[in-house]
Amino acid sequence: MNIKTIVFGDYTDPAYQKLESVIMQSFSAVTGTQSDYPSVYDSVQAGLPEIAAALKTNEIIALFASDELYHEAKRCICKAFRFEMIHNESALQKLRVIPNSERYMMHALMPKNATPFALSDGLFPGFAVRSRSQCVLFLPFSEDRTFITMKKFVFPYIQRICRVNLPNFNDFEISYAADVLSDQLEGTDIQVAVSNTPMCKYIAHAGKKIECFNDHISYAPFSGKIVGKNMSQNAAVHAAEYYECRFGAAVMEGERDAAGNYTATIIISNRRTATIRTLSSVRDESHEDFMNTVVIEFFLMLAQEIAGAPEMTEEELKCLKPKAAVHGIHILIYILLFATTFFLTYVASSFSTLPFFS
Repeated sequence: MNIKTIVFGDYTDPAYQKLESVIMQSFSAVTGTQSDYPSVYDSVQAGLPEIAAALKTNEIIALFASDELYHEAKRCICKAFRFEMIHNESALQKLRVIPNSERYMMHALMPKNATPFALSDGLFPGFAVRSRSQCVLFLPFSEDRTFITMKKFVFPYIQRICRVNLPNFNDFEISYAADVLSDQLEGTDIQVAVSNTPMCKYIAHAGKKIECFNDHISYAPFSGKIVGKNMSQNAAVHAAEYYECRFGAAVMEGERDAAGNYTATIIISNRRTATIRTLSSVRDESHEDFMNTVVIEFFLMLAQEIAGAPEMTEEELKCLKPKAAVHGIHILIYILLFATTFFLTYVASSFSTLPFFS
C-alpha cells in the first residue's frame, strides 16, 4: 500500500517539524515501509498537479490543511475531484452548540458521500472519501487538532478499511520526543534528577524508548512537606540538590480547571535558572492522551534545556558528582557496614557464653 502526504501550510511553523515527523512514522506503520516526506505548499493551486500525479500510484492520498488554508483547500480539492458538497448533519449538530453558530456553517461542508471526522466543537472537521481502490483523506493541520483527529478517527478508519492492526497512535508521538531527547543525552555525562511524583511512572515507561535513559535520569524522593505556590520549583531544586545533578526537574499533575480540562506543570532547573510550563488539555483529549502529551512536552523541554544550557564554571563542576547513582553506592556501603557490625557483635556475644571467657 502506498500513501502520499501533501500539506497546505507553512513549513516554518514551529509545530511543523513535530507534526511532519509523527505523521511520517504513523503512515510508515500503515504501509510497512518508510514513508516519504510530505510535500508542502503555501497555496492550494500549487499543489493540485502533484495530487493528480499521486492518484496514479497511491491507494491513499492524505491531504492536510492549516487553519488559514483549510476552507480554500477544501473547496479547490472538492472541485478538482468533482465531489458534490453538502452540509454534513453530524458536523452541523456539533456546530449548533457554538454561540452564533450560523457563522461557522461552512465548516460542516464536505463531500456528499464522505465519512466525517469532526471533533466535539465541529470546527475544521476532517473527512474521508473512498472509492473501490482509493481513499482521499482531508485533515486539519494544527497542533491541537491533527493528532486528536488521527487518534480518534483516522487510525481506526484505516484499520477498518485496510484490515490492518496498528500500534497505539500515542507511541508515534512518544517516539518523536524520545529521539529528540536521546540526541541530546548520548555522548554526554549530563545527569538529571527528577522529583519522584506520581507522573514519574509515565516518564519511566516512555523512557524505555531511549537506550541511554537510565544512565542519565535518576528519581529523587519527593517530600510531601513541599507545599505552596512554588511547590514544583522547590521539588525540582530539591531533586537536583539531592543527587547533586546538573539539572533538576519536577512534573506534577494539577487539579482540573474551571472548564474541566486536565492540567499539569513542568519545571526544569539548571541551578542558575528555571523554566516552567503549565499545560492544559485540548478539546476531546482523554486523560491518557493528556498524560502522553505531558511526557512528550517534558522530553522536548529537557532536550531544549540541555542544548541551550550555559557552560558551568570549574567551581560549579566540582560540586557535581559524575554519576547520580553514587548515592546507591553509599547506601550499599552503609548496609555492608551495618551487616558487618551485627555479625561481629553476634560472634562476640557467642564467645562470651563459653566457660573459658566467663
